[in-house]
Amino acid sequence: MSFYQYIDYLLKERKNLEDRVKYMSKAELVQLGRQLLATYRQSLRGFDEWFTNFYVMDKMDIDMLKDVVLNLMRIGFQLLEYDRYITWLWYEKEEAERRKMLEDKGNRTHIV
Repeated sequence: MSFYQYIDYLLKERKNLEDRVKYMSKAELVQLGRQLLATYRQSLRGFDEWFTNFYVMDKMDIDMLKDVVLNLMRIGFQLLEYDRYITWLWYEKEEAERRKMLEDKGNRTHIV
């Protein structure tokens, strides 16, 4: 299956995939997440190749280029916002676990 056929499949199956996520095991979620990230990387590599290829940039009209850049900004900023949010959640979770571990350790020393 070519990359573009795979993208078509993902786009057509998006709703089904979103529904299936609710019932997936942890291993299935990790596998799907890795597949999605690999697909996104491939797509970003394609955009990167466009922007580093003088021929493509020369042939692309200004309106199409503006559209691509604006969409990359919209998608990218949404990803950055989510990255910041999920990283903060992870940090808070780790801090709570560390505090609990220290608290448990402190409680054990008082019992002995």
